[in-house]
Parts: sequence; structure tokens; C-alpha cells
Amino acid sequence: MKSATLFTSIIILITIMVSAQAKAAPEVGLMVGSDSGINIKMDNYKFGVGFDDLSFTLDKTFNFQGQQHFYWGVGGKVADSKNNDIQLGARAIFGAHTMVERFTFFIEAQPTLYLLDDVKVELEAIGGVRYHF
Repeated sequence: MKSATLFTSIIILITIMVSAQAKAAPEVGLMVGSDSGINIKMDNYKFGVGFDDLSFTLDKTFNFQGQQHFYWGVGGKVADSKNNDIQLGARAIFGAHTMVERFTFFIEAQPTLYLLDDVKVELEAIGGVRYHF
């Protein structure tokens, strides 16, 4: 119950922060991989909700100079582990995307440094599609 309250508070805070800074229409879609779930992008902010092990991610992305299809970013992840412990991670992302009509297809590699309890680094990856509203 304690983790559900924490996750709810975090998602409300992240939603308020991202929507206050958004200037463009959102992109909403699905992602599969290390975190399978919902992926939302507004401007250069990405927000994800993973349903395999409940997780929330928030990333700030930057385009590589002169490369419109490749990007990098930094962010964080809060996850509920298999034994109901909260995991907090700092991560980098490296990705590629392309747009076809109103859809963006993307893939990402996400090295993540988990900071609580058992400090470890994991290489995670996702792929997915988002629809432009």
C-alpha cells in the first residue's frame, strides 16, 4: 500500500511538471521491451509507465547535432521490484526514431544505474510507436 501511494504521488507530480512546460501536441503510444506499457512524449520530455513490473520513467531528450533521426537523453526511473521493494534509477538513453504520417516509430537503449539497496547497472531497451495528436 505504501508503494501504491508513492507511485500515485510521483505520477501526479510528473504529469504536472511535464504538462506545464509542454508547447507541442502530445505523442502517445505503446512500448515493448524492458518496460512494456505506455509511452508519452511532449516536446523533449518522455514519460513512460511500464506494466511488467510497475515502473515510471521521465526523460529529457536532445537531438544529436545534424542528425534528425538520432537522439540521446537523461532521466530517472522508479520501479516496484519483484519483492515489492522500491527501486530508484538514474539513466541515460540513446535512441533512433522515424516518422511515418502521424506515427513515430522508435527504439532505445537505456543503461540504468539503480541506486537503492543493491546498487547495480542494467542495460535496458525498448521499442515502440507513438501517435501524434
